[in-house]
Amino acid sequence: MRTLLMLGALLTTPAFADIVEPSHDCNQPDIPYEFQNSYEREQFLADAEEYKSCIAEFVEEQEDAMRKHKAAAEGAVEEWNSFAGSI
Repeated sequence: MRTLLMLGALLTTPAFADIVEPSHDCNQPDIPYEFQNSYEREQFLADAEEYKSCIAEFVEEQEDAMRKHKAAAEGAVEEWNSFAGSI
């Protein structure tokens, strides 16, 4: 019985893997109404660049995941077509 429960858990987990929409954990810098000095401006620009890089990395990760999902789907279709063609 325990084996069946473990098998059920293993089989159902991938089916629910994409239920939660991924989100980034990038920190958007606050935009000051005006900069008090050049250091504050430079710090803001550095923070904005860090935010941009973080978003770009997140987008690349998501695009890579989409490519992998698409390849898996295309592979499944090819497998089906090969099977159906042999019937």
